[in-house]
Amino acid sequence: MLDYMQMLDKALPQQTVDYLNQVFGEETVCLAAGDIAPLPYFIQDAYDLLTVKLQGHPFTFACIKSDQAPAAQHVDVHTKRLAELLQAPVIVALPEVAPGERKRMIQRGIAFVVPGKQLFAPRLGVILSERYAAEPRKEVELASPATQALLIWFLNHHPITDTWHPFEEAAALGYAGMTATRAVRELLQLGLFELQERGRAKHLKLAGSRRELWEKAKPCLRSPVQKTLWTYDRRILDVTDVRWAGESALARLTMLNEPRQPVIALPSESARQAKQTGVFFEPRKLADAIAVQVWRYLPNMLAQEKTVDPLSLWLSLRNEQDDRILIALDEIEEKFPW
Repeated sequence: MLDYMQMLDKALPQQTVDYLNQVFGEETVCLAAGDIAPLPYFIQDAYDLLTVKLQGHPFTFACIKSDQAPAAQHVDVHTKRLAELLQAPVIVALPEVAPGERKRMIQRGIAFVVPGKQLFAPRLGVILSERYAAEPRKEVELASPATQALLIWFLNHHPITDTWHPFEEAAALGYAGMTATRAVRELLQLGLFELQERGRAKHLKLAGSRRELWEKAKPCLRSPVQKTLWTYDRRILDVTDVRWAGESALARLTMLNEPRQPVIALPSESARQAKQTGVFFEPRKLADAIAVQVWRYLPNMLAQEKTVDPLSLWLSLRNEQDDRILIALDEIEEKFPW
């Protein structure tokens, strides 16, 4: 853990302290001494922590390390966990916050500060908001399923950062030459890779680290689940390409308990073939049935594993509201071999 002098060399912690002094006055805010107990790695990786006394009461400010803030539901889980561990109210500090996420944090009652712009701290009786300029609507360009599949394949199969010739692997994923070419072009357009030419051969080179690639790509990626069907026919579990998915996969990769209803994933072609052999699917949820996710791309990227790959699993569940699932997803990211 950084000491306070080192921490205040960082922009956001220093901006947070300056803004608090501006709001409460120089005599009201002071940094509190004392060591912070050992915390989970995903908390240490995501936040710089400042213990501050406001109006004589201790508060912990969790300053986001990344330029891009986590989704509101993740921040909610993190701040509740921190408050429980530190036995003190927690206020999250963010460099910026999008209007939609700001609204969701207020709806969830998450105390937060954006230095110079907003402080939402109901427990302090303080809700301050500067005038936000209207932000132009910016549509996030989503990667195509083939592009997303190639990106996920790279992260799962290339642990060492190097140049990459993706066309053979695109063929292994079932994509023809034209589809692979469009996917490679899209990876370049999204700024995720750089083009490197060696004679007539063209390769892709990582623009940053593997973890930076994942964080940069997240807004462009969608859930791999195209639709979910339900069946009582357990023959579906014997289909060649079937993999445990959803909470069933999460239970096998983390400490999460098994769900009441098993969840599996299949490529669309396998689901079609299963239907032809007599497996009946229902488009609405059935009690005690097997949930069958039909995926936009192959769920069996890790051939030797019985679950879907962890990054695609993360994408399929990231919009869940259940705190248990969100904590397990943090564990998935923490354990991934970046």
